[in-house]
Amino acid sequence: MKVISKLLDLGCWTNTSSFDLLPYYFRFIFSNNPSMFEDNNSWAMTVTIRKPEQNIPIDIQTSKLLDWVISRRHCAKTWPQQITLIREKINSAIQDMPEHKGITKLLTGTYINYFHCLQIIEILKETEADTRSMFGRYGSQRMKDWQEVVRLYEKDNVYLAEACQILMRNVAYEIPGIKKSIAKYEQIQHDAEKKEAECVKNAQDFRDKYKSLTNQLGIEGKNVKSELTDLLGSLPEMYKEVAKQAKNTKEAAAFYRSFLGQIITNNSELTCLPVLQYIIEHGNTTVYEWRYGEPPLRIEEPVLFVEPEAPVTTDDAIDFGDAAIDFGSSDVELETGDIDWGQIDMLPDAHEATIDFSTIEDAELGIVVQEAGVEGGVAKDNEALTMLDYHKTRNMFLDDLAELEAFLRQRLIEVQATAKESKMGFSFSQSHSSTEIAPQELEVMLSHVLSTLDAINRPKLKNLALIRESPRYVDRVANSLQQHLRLADKVDGNRTTLAERRRTTAAEQARLQPTLKKLIERTKELQADIEKNISKKYNNRPVHITGGVTSL
Repeated sequence: MKVISKLLDLGCWTNTSSFDLLPYYFRFIFSNNPSMFEDNNSWAMTVTIRKPEQNIPIDIQTSKLLDWVISRRHCAKTWPQQITLIREKINSAIQDMPEHKGITKLLTGTYINYFHCLQIIEILKETEADTRSMFGRYGSQRMKDWQEVVRLYEKDNVYLAEACQILMRNVAYEIPGIKKSIAKYEQIQHDAEKKEAECVKNAQDFRDKYKSLTNQLGIEGKNVKSELTDLLGSLPEMYKEVAKQAKNTKEAAAFYRSFLGQIITNNSELTCLPVLQYIIEHGNTTVYEWRYGEPPLRIEEPVLFVEPEAPVTTDDAIDFGDAAIDFGSSDVELETGDIDWGQIDMLPDAHEATIDFSTIEDAELGIVVQEAGVEGGVAKDNEALTMLDYHKTRNMFLDDLAELEAFLRQRLIEVQATAKESKMGFSFSQSHSSTEIAPQELEVMLSHVLSTLDAINRPKLKNLALIRESPRYVDRVANSLQQHLRLADKVDGNRTTLAERRRTTAAEQARLQPTLKKLIERTKELQADIEKNISKKYNNRPVHITGGVTSL
């Protein structure tokens, strides 16, 4: 009786038919062994109350949803062939639709499925109400078309298979694809902003570099070619400063000459730093005075012609300007070389004139012919240039300074080593007192040499010297400087392109955001409809589609 009272408390034994509500195995045990329930312990060990089957949820994985409904024979495997006819009828029915906000919303930006068709029919019941007969049928062709579509959908549950496929596609591809595109656009915008900042910095660097180079040359940079040409007038003063600086190396040059005199036995023909010694003693004179030992009576400097706008286009062109042909002195100057023939063809005896071909080098030729005082004392062409202005003598001057610098550095190392170890010495350094010098004095001499080298190797001076030797160098310098501005403009163009790309991707991202939101909402609705329809087929058991849109 205790067992029966417990069953009554559980609501499982209220009448004769309530016996069927018990689980099968419990009914079998109870009918065959009623005595075993008389003991409370036996009741606790044997009786288990099972949850009603309709309350057990059905869990279906989204990726296996379509296979699940087909394997349970809710849908046929041939549903794709049937859906083709349905899509054709839907496309035909869409062509004739009434003006209604609800229909417009349903047909905008979505794939029409069975559940949308049901909503369309509900709307048509309102718009086509005047065509309804007394038997409940509608005479409207629109209603008939959509009812036919629904009927075909419900045949063999084709709608369920299509809905499952749409859900699977949206969850696996459509929604992740749009999210990936949005993330890509965000990354593009981030990269574009970063590169824009780099472009701004690079453009400013190029312009700063241009400004720095123009400052080194001493020009403003507005019209590079004309400004560089105007600077040539400052060359003599700059060379004067170099010559003045070179005089400070007199003591170092004398020490070097004395040192060589001690170690070279036959020093009668010893030439030591010839150009440097000459500039120290005489200054930056003309090449004519250096060659002939006397200043010229008249100086005819070469005419420098620089085209400020258009550079020379061909190397073989002949300039017939004032500096090209001088019929008075038969001096023909070509772009590839200068030949001074003097008046050789006018002399009665060719042996009276001398032609020095040893000076032909680097497309330059300087020959001076003296005719018994008629043309004597006239410095022309390269001989009219100063020692530091003429590239050959200037290079010789640089060689002398480099030679003197190398000697002083080596001698300084030797003297410092000798000071540390008295045992290490050179026999020639002890042979004459003139070669014995303190390291501090050597350092001072070396500093004077380095100062002179720095003075003549200044970028401004070097560029102006090259411009004076070759007018075409102006074009190269101008192009080199303007290249920085061209690069800055190019970087600015890239920045503009990046900004436009950033704005385009931002607009595309803004367009995709509402699309993604709407797709997620429609997918959630579709998933709920599928769960509801499957639940109806299993006596309203709860159905959960796992891994669906809620997991995204």
